[in-house]
Amino acid sequence: MGKKKMKTLYLVPVGGLANRYYAISSAISFCRDNSIRLRVIWFKDWGMGANFHSLFHIDIAPSEVEVIDASFWHYIYDRPRKRNFWLPYLYQRMRFPERIYEKHVYASFSSSTLLKSFQRYNSVYLVQFQSFYKHDNTFRYILPLETHQRQIKARISAFTNHRVIGVHIRRGDHLAPTLNSPLSLFTMKIKEEIAIDPNTLFYVASDSSEEKRRLLDLFGDRIITSLKEVRRDNENGIVDALIELYTLAHTEKIYGSMASTYSTLAADLFSIKLEVLSLVR
Repeated sequence: MGKKKMKTLYLVPVGGLANRYYAISSAISFCRDNSIRLRVIWFKDWGMGANFHSLFHIDIAPSEVEVIDASFWHYIYDRPRKRNFWLPYLYQRMRFPERIYEKHVYASFSSSTLLKSFQRYNSVYLVQFQSFYKHDNTFRYILPLETHQRQIKARISAFTNHRVIGVHIRRGDHLAPTLNSPLSLFTMKIKEEIAIDPNTLFYVASDSSEEKRRLLDLFGDRIITSLKEVRRDNENGIVDALIELYTLAHTEKIYGSMASTYSTLAADLFSIKLEVLSLVR
């Protein structure tokens, strides 16, 4: 009898840093629990200007998990859309007996439906942008590069001997947190925390340098932050977002923005409390 063919999940993570992190970490846990090989194809775009291997390393054998920073030759794995004239769909239809795109994820996708697909097929193509599988060790496999870890340690060194609360203010291109999580909600919480403990410091992460400066003007040296230019379309900007994410995760608790996966991931990384500040209840 011939050797049984290994089942393989082909994952294309999309969205921002936190969306992709959730997608890959979920896929790793799902595949390890179900003896499935994982192949990740990471595409750069306007919202993700860095390659995976310039940010992270995977603490798993390459025989189990392989991450590929896509080049031109990998376009056939890109999700079919108007910008690529839907051409990858032709290859994917022939190559993968089961294809799960964004529209399917929004509609009815779950880890149980994915497992059912693997009961029928040896290979599945999946586009994903969120967490879909829980495991106690979900986040232990994807680690920042050592050079980034040193920068994270340098930032959190300012936390020594202080109670530090995290603040994440999302702005950018997303209207929901901009309109429903205004700066006034964050300033109110900061004042409440200072009233409880006057020695409290606040680490502020945001894609808005303007909001950071406003908090610095209001609260002075109680605010710890970086005023580097925030951009998602280049590697330096994404690296700084990664360092902010992990620094935020080392605070006591986080006040986050509505509809922000970044806020949620920062809290999830080390299981700290997250309170989303929103005008919407």
